[in-house]
Formats: sequence, structure tokens, C-alpha cells
Amino acid sequence: MAIDKTKEHIKVLEKTFKVEPTDVIDKKLYQHGGTRQSKRKSEYIEFANRIAEERGIPGYDPDHIALELEVGVPLGQRFLEPVKISGTDVFCEFEDIHIMNNAAIQQMIDDIFRTAIVCLDLPHRVLIDRYGFEVTPESINTYLETINHTMVGGAVAQEHMCELHPGLCADGYVQVFTGNDDVADSIDRRFLIDINREFTPEKAAKLKEGVKKSLWQVGRIPTLALRSMDGGAIHRWNAMAQTMAFISSYHLCAGEAAISDFVYAAKHAQYIWMGTPPFVSKARGHNSIVGLPMGYIFDIIQHESAMPDDPVPVSSEGLALEVILFFQLYYGQMMIGTVGATVAPATHYVNDLYESRGAHLVDWIREKYGEIASAPMDWDTIHDCATEATMHCLEEYDTYPLLPEHHWGLIHAIQISIAAGACAAWATGNPMAGSLASHHSMSLIQKESILRTGWGGQESTHHPAMAIMTSVLLDEGLPVELTGLNVPFRSPFADSQHFTSHNVVAAHEARMDAWALSPVVKVAFADPHLVFNFRDVKGTVAKGALREFEPAGERDIIRPVR
Repeated sequence: MAIDKTKEHIKVLEKTFKVEPTDVIDKKLYQHGGTRQSKRKSEYIEFANRIAEERGIPGYDPDHIALELEVGVPLGQRFLEPVKISGTDVFCEFEDIHIMNNAAIQQMIDDIFRTAIVCLDLPHRVLIDRYGFEVTPESINTYLETINHTMVGGAVAQEHMCELHPGLCADGYVQVFTGNDDVADSIDRRFLIDINREFTPEKAAKLKEGVKKSLWQVGRIPTLALRSMDGGAIHRWNAMAQTMAFISSYHLCAGEAAISDFVYAAKHAQYIWMGTPPFVSKARGHNSIVGLPMGYIFDIIQHESAMPDDPVPVSSEGLALEVILFFQLYYGQMMIGTVGATVAPATHYVNDLYESRGAHLVDWIREKYGEIASAPMDWDTIHDCATEATMHCLEEYDTYPLLPEHHWGLIHAIQISIAAGACAAWATGNPMAGSLASHHSMSLIQKESILRTGWGGQESTHHPAMAIMTSVLLDEGLPVELTGLNVPFRSPFADSQHFTSHNVVAAHEARMDAWALSPVVKVAFADPHLVFNFRDVKGTVAKGALREFEPAGERDIIRPVR
């Protein structure tokens, strides 16, 4: 591969390290300044010293541990490089995009799993058939005003109930949407997610056809409620708020048998879970990251499409979202904990590397197949896409030694496999083609053919070799969009979640689809009132890195005044 310094990710690395990207030797090793070269680590040390002095028990103290006690490896021997969040002008340290250090990332996770989506058709049918009531635009709007009161802990049915401080629940509210324009026009605009306004005419038409005439309610349970309890509380919180609002706005008697129908509808019937409970050893309730279907990744992101010209921008947003959810949150924190895995997954959405490689692969697809999503879904296509992406990436790692300095073993193996999967998904518009290409790249091309392994010989709980590459495990017989991590022996993988969820995003964007798994979920996350901006995932994460993002669910209002 000829040296090309015009590549965006190579320019970023050169600017970051302040050396030639082809340099092999770090002539300043041990002279970078130790922990003090890092603004964040310096801040941590000073803060930890104050805590230790007040508490009398030492805590974080890297200099003492490594340099005086000679335990572990001294931090800062190598260059602790800042990183550029892709698609932005923001440079930050890896510490700034650790989940525990980034308020925007925390809010992104909360905004997904505090969402309660339920269809109002069944409760309205109960009112009509069981009570003989008439459901009108006026009664629906009255109900929506009432549930926006009960959703944040307002009392309606019993005067002596304790209420919540509105400041603690400021991000709790309820809206509705429908695919029927006449019904939408009758809803108070304050409570409507308007499909026609939030989407392009082409996508709006497809989404309205998918949603049809049903009226869907989207409840945002207060962030603090999710953080204080568990995802399993979300549907119960929604059911209480919804039932109390129906009882009060339609003047029902709380003890009547028909009320149980409302409760069932609000908790279970026509209710869309954002995540099912994980397997029993994880001991968590509903709305768990383990139970999130891969297809929801494409449905949650709202980035404006650049198709038919370019599938990379939306695919890049999807990659950032799924990396944070499946790699940083689940694998890095819930599986590992403490230090976690942030440097590894964050490399997928920093330094414009994915975008730069994606541009090359899109040009290659057009040259070979003519148009995006037009290649045949066969093994020849999968093999050719996997080979092109794999060899292009490997040649970059060989040409620019600074790149593997940024991507250590496991990371470059996964980076290559993601590129291979995206290439096949873009070429065919089929997520299964992308998944097969990802595994083909890691298992056969990288490992078996040219002996380029990343971590642990690229062994996994089930050996990812050619012989069983397309085997059907417990959830692998499902459409790719329905698969997830909710299988104990699949869950520990550090890579399979990328191979499935990202290929779903890449393929559906290549096809110019309005949604992947659920038009209802797609519309629900088009809500502009959400605290996290799902139209700009990386940009909002960058605000969190700069400490410019204001999260919800904080307790300042009830804390001591300082």
C-alpha cells in the first residue's frame, strides 16, 4: 500500500502523536511525563488526595502504588494520546468517554430503558365495550393531560397520597403518535410525536403504513426512577400512571373488575419492551441491555440519511450506539466492572477511522457492483467483500505503525471484521451477508489463512472456525434483527454483538429502509424532547466528554445547600 497522508484517520493520528505515521520507534519512550501528561489523571490524583485526607483511608494513588510500592505498571510510560470523536472537532481523553465519566452516555442508556411504549387501542376498547363510553378527541386529550400529571408522581384518585418533587422528575412525560393523519390532527400538539414533521416525506409514508391507524403512547419514566430501582420497574411505573389517569379522566371506580383490563394492557398487552430480562444468573428485570434486540439499534438512531449516495454516516452513528451499549456498558462494565473496557470499544467511534475506511469500501462496491445494495446475496459476494476489507485494513496496519499503536491486538481484529461486515451489508443490503463476512474475515482470512490473530488466538466460547461458522446456536436461527445477547454462552463474547447489530444498521441503511425491526420504536425515538439527542449520537457523547451535557435525574434539589 502506498503511503497516503490524505486519509483522515492518518492525519488525525499524525496530529495527535506529533510524529510521522510511518515511524517504527518511539524515541521519547519514558519521556512523555508520566501521569502528569494527562489532564484527567492529574485531576483524579488531586481529587483522590483530598478524599484520602478527609476519610483517612487511601484510594486512587497511581504514583505511590507504582513508583513507591513498585506494584503493577507505572502509568504514562507511553504517550497517553487524546482522541478525536468522529464527525466532530472534539478532542478528549479516553477517560472522558468512559461510561462512569460521561453524563451523556449515561443519559443515552437511561433514555432507552426508561421508555414505555403501549398501544391505547385495547384500553379504549375496554372503555367502549365494557363501559359503553365514547372515546373522543376531547377525552383523549384530557387523559393525556392527566397522565402527564400522574407520570411524575402526581396524585389524582386519593388525596392523601405522597407526591414527588417535580424537579426530580422534570424529564418524565407522555406523548402519543399514530399513522392516521386525521387522528393525529385531533391530538393536542403538545402531546403528539408528529411523524410528518420528524421524518422525510418518503420515510413518513412508510412509517405511517407500518404504524397504521393505531394510537401508541410513549411514556418517559423519570430517569431517577430507573436509576433508583431497575428496568423491571418501568412497566409497573407506567401501568400505575396510566391506570390512575384512566380512572380519573373517565370517572371510573377504582374497585371495578374492568380496571384489571387497564392494568393488564398497561403492563403486558400491546406493550413493547425495550429489553427482555436476562438469563437468571444476571438477576436483573426487564429493560436489560442483554435483552435488547439488535434491530432496535437502527430504529433508535435518528441521524439524517445520506442515501442513496452514502451509507457511511448513519452506519457510523449506529456503530457508536451499539459499541456503547454492547461493548462499553455490557461487556466493559456489567461483565468486567471497575476499570472496564473503554479504550477498546471507543476506538470504533474516534479519529474518523471508520468513516475513512467506509469511503474506500463504498467506492470499491460501486466500482465492482454498480450501486449500493445491488450485489447478489451469495458466497462469492461475501467472500469478495470480506477479502477486500480485510486486506485493505491489514495493509494499513503494516504501512502505518502508528495505527497498531492506537489499536492493539483484539481491537484491530474486531475493526477489520466490522469493516468486512459493513462492506458485505452495504453491497447486498442483507444483514446476514454482513454477519457471515465478519466471521469469515476473523475466522478464516485473518486467523486460518494468514495467521493474524488479535487476542487469545481469536478463540471464543464456541470456536469461530469455518466448520461451524454458520451453525445455528440457540438464537442464531432467528432473523438477525431479532437476535441479542440473551444466551449465556454467547453473552461473554467481545465481538459477536458488533458482528450482528452493526450489520443490521449497515444493511437497512443501504436499503434506505425507514426502520429495521419496529416502526413504533423508530417513531418513539424521533421525539425531540428526549434529553439525549439520538439524531447526533457522537456529537452528544462529545458534549459529555467536554462536560457540557446536562443530564436528568440529578438530586441537587434535595441535597444540602453548599
